[in-house]
Amino acid sequence: MDDNKQARENELAIAQINGEIRLVHERIDTIKKNDLYHIQQSINTITKIMWTIGFMVFSHFLYAIRSALL
Repeated sequence: MDDNKQARENELAIAQINGEIRLVHERIDTIKKNDLYHIQQSINTITKIMWTIGFMVFSHFLYAIRSALL
């Protein structure tokens, strides 16, 4: 009788662990599909803004050099 009780407790513990593993996998999928996508979009936007600012600074630098030479 004691062995059956222990076996049942083990089965319940395994079922609980399997449920927790499924939950972790679901959360990882959510992070991969949703959160990382939005973070990547934000990084892309910041990169575009930085390139634009860099181009503007470079243009002003060239204008300053041209003005100094003339």
